Amino acid sequence: MLDVLSTDSDRGRVYRTLVEHGRCRPDRLAARLTLPENTVAAVLTELGEHGIVVEVAGEWEAQPPGQVLAQLLRTEEIRRDGLWHAGAELDRLYRTARREARDGQELQVVDDPLELISLTRQLQERAGDQVRWLDRPPYRSSPRDFSDQEELQTRRMAAGLRYRTVYHQAVYDDPALFASMTRMVERGEDARVLAELPVKLTIGDDHTALLVPNPEHAGVVGALVVHSGGLLGALIGVFETFWTLGVPLTAGDADEQLSKQDRQFIALMAAGVTDEAIARRLRLSRRTVVRRIAVLMDRLGATTRFQAGVQAARRGWL
Repeated sequence: MLDVLSTDSDRGRVYRTLVEHGRCRPDRLAARLTLPENTVAAVLTELGEHGIVVEVAGEWEAQPPGQVLAQLLRTEEIRRDGLWHAGAELDRLYRTARREARDGQELQVVDDPLELISLTRQLQERAGDQVRWLDRPPYRSSPRDFSDQEELQTRRMAAGLRYRTVYHQAVYDDPALFASMTRMVERGEDARVLAELPVKLTIGDDHTALLVPNPEHAGVVGALVVHSGGLLGALIGVFETFWTLGVPLTAGDADEQLSKQDRQFIALMAAGVTDEAIARRLRLSRRTVVRRIAVLMDRLGATTRFQAGVQAARRGWL
């Protein structure tokens, strides 16, 4: 939504025009911007929902830019806080779950990778509404396991089962995993990406969850199968928090044209290169680099460099 401050997006053009010219009817605004009326109407509705513009007697008026900027920055801060709080909640839930497992409640501890794979398949076969997934490395499954999962997910989606997956950004580091994710999204998976995910989690409907709490250090050792109760509800809530925080993987315009220099900018940004280093590499001033990066992030609808990298990769720009 930070692209509302840019002239390179429809949202930015609509907002800036209202700032410069004051209240305006949607049809006149569309004519002034040479945009379709339905596009302008959709943008105004979206901006209105975020409190960036307000409707007054059939006309639309921009809220003060300083107020809008402060609101956007607060929203980004809330996103970051939500990520940290979700991680803390997961840590608390794990400790609670281990106690409940020792007390013989409706929990099962799994230490065998093959058993966990089998349980994951059963969860998907039994789900009737949706499967929620937090997917992060390390990946210890065999290529055959990945192939079998693709086949199963494709079949279940064709039968009407919805998949919502939040991927760890490491999916972009492995060409095979990235290709698999792309195929699943093309076949109907709803997918988002986050820079960090603390756990692996799979939830079938609102009935069963498989939680791998410490995959990086312990593998699947200590994985939990949660069948019901307050813990399951809390895990669903944690998933929804990460889902809200994730960057949506939208269908990109792979054929959209970029200049050679813009491709260099995006590649260097995605690699984590600093503004100063980019300026030296491309023989530009730091001010020019900062300005161009801001334009590219707006064009990608990104509020962070990570988000920009995700969207650029999705569009085939990297």
